[in-house]
Amino acid sequence: MQPDADRPRLYPTSVRNFVFFLAVLAMNYTLSRPSPVDFLFMLSLALSIMVLQKVRLTFFIFFTLLLLWTLSFWYASVPFFGDPDVRQEAFKKTFVVVLGITACYVSMDWGPRQLHTFMRVYVVSCVTAAILGIVGFALGIEALLWDGRSKAFIDDPNMYASFLVPGVVMAIYLVQQRLWPRAALLPIIGILCLGVLLSFSRAATVSLILCCSGYMVFIYRQHLLRLFAYAAAMAVFGGIILGTTIVVSPTFTKKFEQRATLEESYDAGREGRYGRYARSIPMILSNPVGIGINQQNLIFLEPIHNIWLSSFMNYGWLAGFSWLALMFLSVLFGLGNYRMTAHPAAVAVLVAFMAPLMCASLHEGEHWRHLWLLLGILWGFNPARFHKTTEATPNVRGSGAVEAMKHAIARNKHRAQNGRSIVSS
Repeated sequence: MQPDADRPRLYPTSVRNFVFFLAVLAMNYTLSRPSPVDFLFMLSLALSIMVLQKVRLTFFIFFTLLLLWTLSFWYASVPFFGDPDVRQEAFKKTFVVVLGITACYVSMDWGPRQLHTFMRVYVVSCVTAAILGIVGFALGIEALLWDGRSKAFIDDPNMYASFLVPGVVMAIYLVQQRLWPRAALLPIIGILCLGVLLSFSRAATVSLILCCSGYMVFIYRQHLLRLFAYAAAMAVFGGIILGTTIVVSPTFTKKFEQRATLEESYDAGREGRYGRYARSIPMILSNPVGIGINQQNLIFLEPIHNIWLSSFMNYGWLAGFSWLALMFLSVLFGLGNYRMTAHPAAVAVLVAFMAPLMCASLHEGEHWRHLWLLLGILWGFNPARFHKTTEATPNVRGSGAVEAMKHAIARNKHRAQNGRSIVSS
């Protein structure tokens, strides 16, 4: 008998999952409003009504926190609904919240097989977007650029770059778990890293370095020599990509010199990014209900560009604390999923979500579909469908070989026990 997580899922579950994966594949096009991806996600939600599945307590916690956050921005914005832009923005935010709930409900029925399929589809979607961005930059195609920065068919370069970073984490996971050939890792990471580089997004670049480094430390925490070797190889590989691009493209060199700084002109000063952060604190303290959607445009020259402060300032204290609770519990549940299952996919899902969250901390990321998608996947992770497993162990010599032998013996013993239980049943 197969584990329940790996049994073939029949209609309508299989159809629902197919539509959901198709929506993930379509996430590299978001220019129109609504986009094809929006219809596909809503179709997967409609199909979910036909799927009978158990709902865990975490789903209700997730739903409650998102409901509080959503009701807060609606309540704070009701006085301004005479403005069509406010109404439109409220519906946009409501949609991405529904997207997150859909992702949570759909993935709650997944085992490793379905989650791995999701990761493959997400990586393919990222590679498609990255290739479009690279081609657009190389050929100077304006439809694929914003201010000389790659964005493909996604709204802006920051959203585009934050979409690609989780793809790198998932690609590393799939190869490390031997679900993809190792030969595929180098070209995939090369394409995705070049795509991030050509977006000139400082937040995404830092997120890429921190999340991938942290995930590599987790994978090779018991094999430090191999970790150092991979770190050196990745540093050299990144240097080659950067150096080659600088030599080949004078346009890139000029833009890189402009963006390679911790503080640009729009970051400094009273109206700069950091100045807006400081000015928002008194507004938060004096407006418990929030100032409402788009009202910051009447105060600042640009949006607050910080998803944490935005929740407090624009939507009120209830929304701000709901967001804080949601993020705190997301990390807590992500770590708890790994402790309960010892399955490396739990860590990969957590790190993949943290990547765009880091970017959203410096941008207006509330409408980023992939942020809410990965948040839903994280909360939908069902430990009951991820039986305790042994992580794929790198091929090493010496003490590492002994560890690999122990892992192999444990796997064979587990299989033998399963075989006896099947015969006895």
